[in-house]
Amino acid sequence: MNRKEFLSTLGLGAAAIACSYCFGGCQSNDQVVTPPVVDFTLDLNDPANAALKTNGGSLYKEGVIVARTSAGDYIAVSATCTHAAGTVQYVASGNRFHCPNHGSDFGPTGAVIDGPALQALEAYHISLNSTSLRVYT
Repeated sequence: MNRKEFLSTLGLGAAAIACSYCFGGCQSNDQVVTPPVVDFTLDLNDPANAALKTNGGSLYKEGVIVARTSAGDYIAVSATCTHAAGTVQYVASGNRFHCPNHGSDFGPTGAVIDGPALQALEAYHISLNSTSLRVYT
């Protein structure tokens, strides 16, 4: 191989690598998150779950954020943002979930309100029996 062939091959290889990074950067950051099977019960009298005794409170458990709305209803969604896998927070004043990493907002059912996320958060069922709150798929 002479010098001209070597430099030509080297240039094509570098161009291929650069293009792969460019095309990869143009793709969406939305993560395909496989929701876990969720089934747990929270004792609302347990001090560890005290945040749920107050309207607007929230807590994290097993990859889920459970919140009590300002109206007193319980809601639960995946705690992992579908855009770039950040952890969402409950914002009681807006009755929404917010990802502080890139600013995505999700409604109480997990639906996207504001991107960059394109995919909704997985929402979970809630069952309240006296002081036991069950969260399940």
